[in-house]
Amino acid sequence: MKPFVNAYLLLLCCILIACNSSKIEGPKESIDQHILSNQSISSDRPNIVFIFADDMGYGEIEALNPERSNIPTPHLNQFVRDGKIFTDAHTTSSVCTPSRYALMTGRYNWRSRLQHGVVTGGGEPLIAADRLTVPAMFKEKGYSTAMVGKWHLEYQYEVPEAVKDVPLSEATKDFMPAPYPVGTKIIGGPVTRGFESFYGFHHSREMSSMVRNETIEKEIDIIDVLPNMTNEVVKLIGQKAAEAKKGNPFFLYFALNSPHTPIAPAKAWQGKTELDAYGDFVAQTDGSVGAVLEALEKNSLTENTLVIFSTDNGTSRAADIDMLQSKGHYPSAALRGSKADVWDGGHRVPFITRWPGVIAAGTESDQLICLSDMFATFAELLSYDLAENTAEDSWSFLPALKGKTIAKPRQSVIHHSITGRFAIRDGDWKLIFAPGSGGWSSPKDIAATAQGLPEIQLYNLTEDLGEMNNLSDNHKDKVQSMTALLEKIVADGRSTPGTLQKNDVDIDIFKPSWNFKKESEQ
Repeated sequence: MKPFVNAYLLLLCCILIACNSSKIEGPKESIDQHILSNQSISSDRPNIVFIFADDMGYGEIEALNPERSNIPTPHLNQFVRDGKIFTDAHTTSSVCTPSRYALMTGRYNWRSRLQHGVVTGGGEPLIAADRLTVPAMFKEKGYSTAMVGKWHLEYQYEVPEAVKDVPLSEATKDFMPAPYPVGTKIIGGPVTRGFESFYGFHHSREMSSMVRNETIEKEIDIIDVLPNMTNEVVKLIGQKAAEAKKGNPFFLYFALNSPHTPIAPAKAWQGKTELDAYGDFVAQTDGSVGAVLEALEKNSLTENTLVIFSTDNGTSRAADIDMLQSKGHYPSAALRGSKADVWDGGHRVPFITRWPGVIAAGTESDQLICLSDMFATFAELLSYDLAENTAEDSWSFLPALKGKTIAKPRQSVIHHSITGRFAIRDGDWKLIFAPGSGGWSSPKDIAATAQGLPEIQLYNLTEDLGEMNNLSDNHKDKVQSMTALLEKIVADGRSTPGTLQKNDVDIDIFKPSWNFKKESEQ
């Protein structure tokens, strides 16, 4: 009798559940559909917070450089424990503007008009008005989009009649305003390139002039910039929380001003480390990241938010790297070079991700990625079909985030220095088209030429991560094949499969005369 009784009871339970289900008020979708809908929101439409530090090398974070880091970074350390790190992540350039261009567009920076250096403000926007950007894509997919921080991709200024006669503020070492008064309008800024709101500044020498959307709103001391922006991010997260929980997610880009010069830790952070003001500023940067993570937790958004932390290039020599190393702190870890250089210390950067329930905690990946890849990765996450003339140098690594195999992983990446010197990475090999650092570290290219060093450098990074043993004379076939690959990627206007595209200007890969030019001539 027991099987019969059990079957009867099971049937009775099913009838009762069906009756109760019919009494549920609200939408007509079934309970199963409602559950599936919520699962879709959680797994396919997370909030995205992208935190982008300024001039912060791979070795600055204790968890990434445990034996040779001497600055406390407890929040980033916990971030590493809670998420996944990518140990072979690169910016497209070893300086600010180009890295940000590639992040926003999924396109190598050297395909634009900017062939070396950075922009200085007040010029034509570097991102063309008709080019799709990462935030514009999120906006199309129903996300709210916001940016807080450093733009550094050019916008222009328009001074209204009402403030044309207002005296300009005088710049000092503690106060660095734009050469335009409060009330000035900006043209071609972030809100014209996909962001619904913007609060920040153009670049570090104008960081006291805080812009709200399209207007210079106020001027503040540089020491207050990082706390001010961090508070803004925390406030935004609180404002967006309710809608996010209803399935209306947000994309938030927080571009820090730290630890870039001017090195200006807030009073509450001064003396926190044994490495003078720079160490304190890195520690404050960690504290800012902690405040953002705390805001997500406080608003119950941690579980459904993908947080990414990275940096735009390596540590600047303005941080006094020699002094830091003498005190046991190696900002580039085991890498050669730093900001501005074509060596890996210039462009291999921290890349930490966290997405509870999707990204396994305490994991790492050695998959080669580039920050231009964020575009295609986000596009795959959103099921967004990219046009042929969009994100030409972006490869999705979304499966790697989830611990899965990438069907078409990135195999090569092109590096670029402050002086426009090229390098190409292909598998374990790296070929540099310069005799020296291509940037600020010694030997610079002119000095390297004077020393009789070869015009090109070839390294096997698996055997020689520090790029010390130049193998170019021993592997001429490798030099030839990698040179051909670089030339093809440049000529094709893209490095991903698809219709060939055009670069904005003609591109000189080799620049042999730059081995003899003075910096002032470059």
